[in-house]
Amino acid sequence: MKETSLTRLIVVRMFLSLLILLVLVTPILYIITTRFYAEDLIRIVRDNGITNPHLDLQRDTLTGLFIQFFTIVIAVMIAMFLVLQHVPQKLWRPFRLTLERMGAFNVEKGTVPDLPQTNVKEFSQLNQMLTEMMEKSVKSYRLEKEFTENASHELQTPLAVAMVEIDNLMQDTTLSEKQLGALQNINVELRHMSRLSRNLLLLSKIENNQYRQGTAVSVADKIKKLQPMWQSLCVDKTMTFSLDESTLVYCNEVLLESLLNNLVVNAIRHCPSQGKIRVTLKGKTLTVSNGSDGIPLDGEKIFSRFYRGQDALNGAPQKGNGLGLAIVKSICDYHHWTVHYAFEQGRHCFRVTF
Repeated sequence: MKETSLTRLIVVRMFLSLLILLVLVTPILYIITTRFYAEDLIRIVRDNGITNPHLDLQRDTLTGLFIQFFTIVIAVMIAMFLVLQHVPQKLWRPFRLTLERMGAFNVEKGTVPDLPQTNVKEFSQLNQMLTEMMEKSVKSYRLEKEFTENASHELQTPLAVAMVEIDNLMQDTTLSEKQLGALQNINVELRHMSRLSRNLLLLSKIENNQYRQGTAVSVADKIKKLQPMWQSLCVDKTMTFSLDESTLVYCNEVLLESLLNNLVVNAIRHCPSQGKIRVTLKGKTLTVSNGSDGIPLDGEKIFSRFYRGQDALNGAPQKGNGLGLAIVKSICDYHHWTVHYAFEQGRHCFRVTF
């Protein structure tokens, strides 16, 4: 839709209204003139038998009145045009300054801009409401940032201590098999809780723009750096790589590494035994695909938090905490990349376009 200024809309609609008014008033003006202004002149001509063909008092009267009327209307229209062209510019100046300063507002900097003072009541109320909203946004952002920073330390430390203590207890040879099994279950749940808290904190930091965008990074070099770790996870599976060495992206390197890890580890985790994982980098497109059990995933929900597909054998939810692909989506949104899922030739395919 084509946008236009409020001043231009007012001018155009005012002129259209005046034109319509002129069309409607013209016949009324004619009736009034012939019935009142020219009535006596017409009777004088008729009663006195004036037959001079060059003397038409009725026509002259109508012509004079119409000339006066349209002259006044045209003068009013010109005056209104000049007023509407210049006066609103001054009246709307505080509003334009407000828009300009609001456009430069960045909640990450924590500074609320000073909005212009104005004697227009509506603009003053608008500025007051915007200032209050910005102050609340800055305060909420600061509190959430402090929470995520504190939580990343305060949550992980006791979990790490608890896991170390359980590992030490599991080395005790006097424990029964039942006690050892219970400690092992506790250890598994603590590690799951640790991963879950780290992932949730990562999502929170991404969505609150707490990461700074870095420099140009070679995606192929980053994949090669992570490749040995991924290979160690493929016990009974194989991985193939096809990498374009020229692909550079401007991004936060930490987030790029997290995106690659989540995509590939997700493919390894859900690839069937003896299956194959393919990592392909061509131009600005990264594709990670893995073999499947023949059941496609829900493309609309796959990137939602805590969504997990169903296991083909028993219908139970698949392993994982359901945050890996949600993190991938958040990282892509943060960098203005796109991520897409497709089920092609019996394989789950995830494509990221940088």
